[in-house]
Amino acid sequence: MPGRADAGLVTAPDPRAAEAGAAMLRAGGSAVDAAVATAFATGVVEPFMSGIGGGAWLVIREPGAPTATTVSGPIRAPALATPDMFPLVPSGPGTGLYGWPAVRDDANIVGPLSVGVPGAVAALCHAHARFGRLPLAQVLAPAIELAEDGHETNWFASAAICSDARTLRRFPSSAELFLPDGLPLRGPSLGPGDRLVQPRLAQVLREIAAGGPDAFYRGRAARSIAATLAAAGGLLREPDFAGYQAEERQVAPIDIGTVVAGATGAGGIGAGGLGTGGLGTGAGALGADGLEAGGLRLFGPVATGMITVAEALQLADAARRRGLPAGPALWARVLSHAMDDRLREVTTDESAPWTRLATAGYAAEIVDGWLAGRDPGPSENAGPPKAGCTSHMSAVDADGMTVALTQTVLDLFGSRIVEPGTGILLNDGMMYFDPRPGQVTSVAPGAAGLSAVSPLILEGPGGAEATLGASGGRRIISAIAQIAARWHDGEGVQDAISAPRLHAEGRRVWLDRRDAAAAGELAAAGFDVQIVTEEPTTWHFARPNGIARRDGGQWTAGVDLMKPYGVGVPTP
Repeated sequence: MPGRADAGLVTAPDPRAAEAGAAMLRAGGSAVDAAVATAFATGVVEPFMSGIGGGAWLVIREPGAPTATTVSGPIRAPALATPDMFPLVPSGPGTGLYGWPAVRDDANIVGPLSVGVPGAVAALCHAHARFGRLPLAQVLAPAIELAEDGHETNWFASAAICSDARTLRRFPSSAELFLPDGLPLRGPSLGPGDRLVQPRLAQVLREIAAGGPDAFYRGRAARSIAATLAAAGGLLREPDFAGYQAEERQVAPIDIGTVVAGATGAGGIGAGGLGTGGLGTGAGALGADGLEAGGLRLFGPVATGMITVAEALQLADAARRRGLPAGPALWARVLSHAMDDRLREVTTDESAPWTRLATAGYAAEIVDGWLAGRDPGPSENAGPPKAGCTSHMSAVDADGMTVALTQTVLDLFGSRIVEPGTGILLNDGMMYFDPRPGQVTSVAPGAAGLSAVSPLILEGPGGAEATLGASGGRRIISAIAQIAARWHDGEGVQDAISAPRLHAEGRRVWLDRRDAAAAGELAAAGFDVQIVTEEPTTWHFARPNGIARRDGGQWTAGVDLMKPYGVGVPTP
C-alpha cells in the first residue's frame, strides 16, 4: 500500500521488488543501493516488462544539489546494423511503438533481428559503483533468491503471458519458461499462482554479483547471447557487448515558469478534471536564481521522453500566460503538438536543434501562433500509441538522496526470445528506429534508440521535491506531464497519480471514462475522442509511481492502484 516514511522509501511495480530495495535501506544502504536492488529484482518478477536483457536510465540527486546525475544504459543497434536492414511491407499499416511503416514479418519487433545491445547491467552497476554503500553482491542477493527459489505468478503477470502466448510459443525457450505444458502460467484464483523459477537467470545474476558488469559484457552471458542470435540470423555479436559503456552526465534542470493554481474547481483541479489548463496564473516574481517564485524544475535524461514532457509543460505555461482557457482541450492541444514535434525532430543527439523544444521561448512562439491563427493543427498520420512495457521505481534515503529509475525490454516480452543458455528475456530495441533510411531516427550502427522513458526528479516551491516515472510506451509522456502539473498545483502525489488523464496524438484523444463529460469540448476542438475505461489488465494509460514531500516533511508514496504495486518502508 502507499506509505509514508522519514527514514526512506521505495516504490516499485511489484511489492517483492520494493521489499528488495527497502531491505537495502534498512541495512544502511543509499537510495541508489535501494533503487538498483529494486531494479534487478523487478527484472526477475516481471521479466516481460524489463530486466537485464534491456536498457535502464537513472536520475540521482543529492540533497539540495543544483544539478543531478544521470546514468543511461540505452539499448543500442548492433555494429552490423544498416539503415535498410528491414524490408517494408508495401502499404502496410503502421506498427510498433512509434507507428513506423510495417516491416516484413515484424522482424524489427519479434525475433533475432529485433535485438539490440542491452545496457541495463552497465547502467545499474555504474550507478552502484558511484553512489552505492553496500557490496554489489548484497544488492543483488534479493534478485538472485527470487530467481533461484522462484516466485508466485500474480494475476498481472498471468494476464500478460496470456495476451502474448501466440507469439511466445514460436520460441521454444520462451514457451518452456512462460507456457509450461503449452499453457500460460496461472495466477492466483482458488489457490496460489504457479511458480516462476529461473535458475539460469539466477546464475547470470551471481556472475554479475561476483564480477560486476565485465562478467556480463565480457563473460559467459555475452558469448551465449551472441552465439544464439548469430545462429538464428541476428546481428548482435560479442564485440557489441565488450564495447558497451554506460553514460554518466551532470545535468542542470529545465525550468518551467510558475505553478500557482488559478481559476480551478475544488481541490485545485481545472474545469475538465485534468489539472489547471496551464501551469498557474500570473507571471510571479523572479527568485535569486532566475526561476520564478513557484516555478517547477525538472531533472532527468534529456534525450528521452523528458524533452517532450518539458515541452508540454512549457506550452501549458505559455498558454496560461496568454489567457487560454483551462481544461482538457488545452491539454489535448499541448500534448498533441509536443508529440508531433517529437516524432518529427527529436533524436538522441543532444547537440541537435531539437533541444529548443523544451524552452519557454519556443513555447511562447507556438502559442502566439495559435492565437494569431497560424496553427496548422494536429497531425493526421500519428501512429497508434502502443503501450509498450517498461518498469519504473523510485527511492529516497534518510539523507535526502532521491533516485528515479526506469528500465525496459521495450515491447511486452521484448523480442519474445528467452536466450536458452542464460534465461534472459532479450529486448526488441530495434523497434525504436524508423525502418526507412534517411529519417531522423533511422537505423545506424551503434546508435541508441530514442526512448519514451521519463524518469524525473522534480523541485517545486518551498523545497517541495519528488521523484516520478512510469511504464507505458509513449503514454508515459502524457502521464508524467499531467501528474507533474497536478502535483505542482498542490495535489498529493497519490491523488495526482490517481486522477483521470488523457492521452493525445495527432487528432486522436484517449479520454478516461471518469472524465467523459469533456468529450464534447474535445470534439468541438477538432479531436477524434475515444472514451476508455482503465482496468487492472488494460493499457490505455501509463502505470506511474513516485515519491514526494513538501517543506522537508515526510516522504509520501504514490502508485497506480489499478495494477500490482509495492511500497517498501524501512524501519527507522
